[in-house]
Amino acid sequence: MAIVRVEIAKRPQEQRDAIIAGITEVLVQNGAKREGVQVLLYELEMTCWGRGGVTFDQIKKQQEAEVAAQTKAKKKPSKRK
Repeated sequence: MAIVRVEIAKRPQEQRDAIIAGITEVLVQNGAKREGVQVLLYELEMTCWGRGGVTFDQIKKQQEAEVAAQTKAKKKPSKRK
């Protein structure tokens, strides 16, 4: 029997199903019996998980702001005479 514990960000059910199926398949390909594989997903809110003293929610917002600023800069019309 194999028990796999995975800590991930919250995801839609389709992605959770795919993750569980994929992990199970890897173990089956390496000798585990499919019926003996258990996968436990521990989903965390990005406001409760951080790196470098900043939550992943804050990191995502910062990245989105940077992308928006880059997009806005690209759309500025050039001043030609």
